[in-house]
Amino acid sequence: MNRFCLFAILVVGLLMAAAGAQAQQNPDKLVTATYNKVPLRTVLSGLQERHGLRIFYQEEWLDNVAVSQSFQDAPLPSALCKILAPAQLFPIFYDRQTVVLVPRLSSDADDDDSAGNVALAESAASKSTARMVTLSGHVREAKTKEPGIGATVLIEELKKGTVTDAKGYYTFSVPAGNYTLEVRTVGMVTDRRKLKLQQSRIVDVELFEVTKELREVEVSAVAPDQNVKSLDMGVARLSIRDVKTVPAFLGEVDVVRSVLAMPGVTTVGEGATGFNVRGGSIDQNLILQDDAPLFNSSHLFGFFSVFNPDMVKDVTLYRGGISSRYGGRVSSVLDVKMKDGNKQAPVVSGGIGLLSSRLMVEGPIVKDKASFVLGGRGAYPKLLLRYVPDKSVRESDAYFYDFNAKLSYVLSEKDQLTVSGYLSRDSFRFGADTTYAWGTATGTVKWNHTFNNKLLSTVTAVAGDYKYGVSAETAPYNYSLDSNIRYKLLQADLGYEPSAQHKLGLGFAVTSYNLNPGVLKPGSEQSSLAHISMPSEKSLETAVYLDHEYTISPGISVSYGLRYSSYFNLGPGDVYVYNPEVPRRASSIIDTLQFADGELIKRYNYLEPRAALRVALGENSSVKLGYNRMVQYIHLISNTAAASPVDIWKASNPYLKPQVGDQVALGLFQNLEENSIELSAEGYYKKMHNLVEYKDGARLLLNNTLDADLLPGDGKAYGLELMVRRKGKKLTGWASYTFSRSLRQVNGPTEEEKINKGSFFPSNYDKPHDFTMVLNQQLSRLISLSANFTYSTGRPITYPESVSKIGGLLMVNYSERNQHRIPDYHRLDVALTIDGTNKRNVNKISSWTFSVYNLYGRKNPYSVFFKPIYGGTIPQAYRLSVIGSAVPAITYNFKITR
Repeated sequence: MNRFCLFAILVVGLLMAAAGAQAQQNPDKLVTATYNKVPLRTVLSGLQERHGLRIFYQEEWLDNVAVSQSFQDAPLPSALCKILAPAQLFPIFYDRQTVVLVPRLSSDADDDDSAGNVALAESAASKSTARMVTLSGHVREAKTKEPGIGATVLIEELKKGTVTDAKGYYTFSVPAGNYTLEVRTVGMVTDRRKLKLQQSRIVDVELFEVTKELREVEVSAVAPDQNVKSLDMGVARLSIRDVKTVPAFLGEVDVVRSVLAMPGVTTVGEGATGFNVRGGSIDQNLILQDDAPLFNSSHLFGFFSVFNPDMVKDVTLYRGGISSRYGGRVSSVLDVKMKDGNKQAPVVSGGIGLLSSRLMVEGPIVKDKASFVLGGRGAYPKLLLRYVPDKSVRESDAYFYDFNAKLSYVLSEKDQLTVSGYLSRDSFRFGADTTYAWGTATGTVKWNHTFNNKLLSTVTAVAGDYKYGVSAETAPYNYSLDSNIRYKLLQADLGYEPSAQHKLGLGFAVTSYNLNPGVLKPGSEQSSLAHISMPSEKSLETAVYLDHEYTISPGISVSYGLRYSSYFNLGPGDVYVYNPEVPRRASSIIDTLQFADGELIKRYNYLEPRAALRVALGENSSVKLGYNRMVQYIHLISNTAAASPVDIWKASNPYLKPQVGDQVALGLFQNLEENSIELSAEGYYKKMHNLVEYKDGARLLLNNTLDADLLPGDGKAYGLELMVRRKGKKLTGWASYTFSRSLRQVNGPTEEEKINKGSFFPSNYDKPHDFTMVLNQQLSRLISLSANFTYSTGRPITYPESVSKIGGLLMVNYSERNQHRIPDYHRLDVALTIDGTNKRNVNKISSWTFSVYNLYGRKNPYSVFFKPIYGGTIPQAYRLSVIGSAVPAITYNFKITR
């Protein structure tokens, strides 16, 4: 276990020990202080800081009130009564850390040393550990009955509350009494009600949509100060309302492009599949759609994401602070939750664009109990390609389609069952020959059960199949090359909240993989190619985890967890034994070990600790420290900057070890102007081991001795992420700047097993500077204008530096790997949305979106390639721009309810 892990566990251990020691001390708090005409507000702030108190009052009560008192080891209740006497206030202790100030009941109580007041305060304090009750329940949208994810549930008098989870569930404990309950979330009318809590109660709340002259556009779907008060760091949450504020390519609302606007998230360029997070490669991101892992996040080489925006409910990206529940990747987790379906009335919505269209239907099967939702999309760019003058472009073809389906059924007050499925297909052909294709099919069954208001469970089963390949039709080289990944997943999670200070999570997961690296089939009997079938790879990944979140005091909270994962590489299969005295290559094989079906080939075990600490610096600011260790057992084998359908996934084996990533992060968070402006600064340092690199001239495709062409490497990534976001009624948005580096090192025992002589070199996606700004201006109730600007450093590339003549042949000499860069990238997108609905509360809602991608027509280079010049010394360089002009689009969106 490295020093980062030991440091994080040591911090957690010291905090827990301190908390335990504090609990064993005398609970009475003593005050020693002298005040000479000190403002009452200042005195109370000092008491809160020194004694870990939360004191609630109305600001105007403290105006122009000063304190002149002296105390020596005075009990806190007695001291507070004397301090508050000039303001005619009285303290009520709800617990040993929560004090509410109220006006004195009698105006005659002018004696500062009134024994009655002191006795009453001390009595209230002594009863602060009196009977506690638990308030719990579900928050749902009234029209659709879908869970209200991230809704704020608050007891007004105590300023105490929580946020609902992914199932819309909330629970917390308060002293018995009469209170006002407030429930609010983005785009919904706030619900306020009086409650008599003399015993534990379940209170379910239904929220209705806001109908205002001006739409609400918020950036966060959680409590206004959640970024400061929670333990989350390196976490970006977006509702579908947020996603729609980002202008997208061809007018299609896009989840992945919205994620790319977050700090620390980049892409290698237009037309590239996937995204890179904090110096990681695209295969190091765990992408979940309703808990089903996806191996490709894009359609049409990155121009569209796989997520249908009409189906999406909530998006969360974890760059750091990742719960022990998640594993299997070393960089990030993108968790996308889909809608459950309207349980009240049928709804039809969709959109029609120039190159793509979509449709969604949802409604009740059994009102208030069962619902369905069906969604589909399709793209048809060939309709426009036929008008392009270039013949090779006219003969090209591209399309994609995807379908989502989900059934939700409330079995009882404590049980809910959901069944969902996803199917997609992509095809792309440039010119008249080679066709690239890939597709995904997943099925998910989830059962949620509530044992009581403190204990919940979720059981999830998933099956998936990802197929990808390439084919050609030109004889005699016509062929098809197909690969696929099949997996099955079973996961059980248990959440337990014994009190408001403690949250526990535990569970297990089992995943089986069957990886087929490729089967080459001749297209006809006349084909000159031979049939080649690569052996499949079977493996099993298991994990158990435990999480604990502990609120030590209002200003200090800590979470820590441990995930123990095991990996089994299974037969059937052959393992080559290489000569240990020379570098691994096909010619150095000295033996072959054969393993039967199901026989253990190699096993790996890892402990993956996680820890986080939050310390409040004031009411509206906090500092956070976090540590993560993540382990990844399957690898994307690709030597290109972006993934393609000819890349393969490979399981860990005796030669290809699991990737391990350790990340430590420190963040400062500050809210201004009543939480309408959020500021954050996060720095991180990440070390990675057993990364996959390649020998010069490595052959990756259909290679039985691929292990001999792979090189294990180490990596390090570090950076600083700055972000400011504004939440308001008319102008919303955010701006972020990231400075980061992503470096690799391959320093094997021989020169053949080194890259750049064993020195660190930039990874393919190392982009030191990245700036993004997203703004949305509500011009009127019906018109909004949005803009997105992005700038980033050009990615690294290897250039030829000279040409040599050897025996009359020209030989190109290249620089060391990734020592040059393509030009910098920048782009501006704009979109104008016109709401076609002039009346409120109608059954039909429509809008028009006019967008321009790459407004000023920047020819951003995706890559640089070279052609030889006759008689020259250095080949001529050429830039390849995927989109080198402005791309306008128009989309009509509609929603019809009964």
